[in-house]
Amino acid sequence: MQTMIFSATKARNQFFDILTWVSMGKTIMIEKDKELIANISPIFKVNKNKGLLKSLDLASVGFEYSKEDNPLRKKGASNFLGRWDK
Repeated sequence: MQTMIFSATKARNQFFDILTWVSMGKTIMIEKDKELIANISPIFKVNKNKGLLKSLDLASVGFEYSKEDNPLRKKGASNFLGRWDK
């Protein structure tokens, strides 16, 4: 995370630029009379889909993928692919 320091006047004049930087993950510190008085930082959203994440973890248990099992990789299965390119 990157931190930038602005004076109060500069922060007032560039407020919308500061909001853009904060939305990109930067933390902005604002100082007045050479003293830090404010901190503007992004809000990190917490994923509230615990049930979905749990079910995805359970569904992926024992899942193994091999290229040989893919029907499009079997010999003669994908002859139609790329015909329009020729």
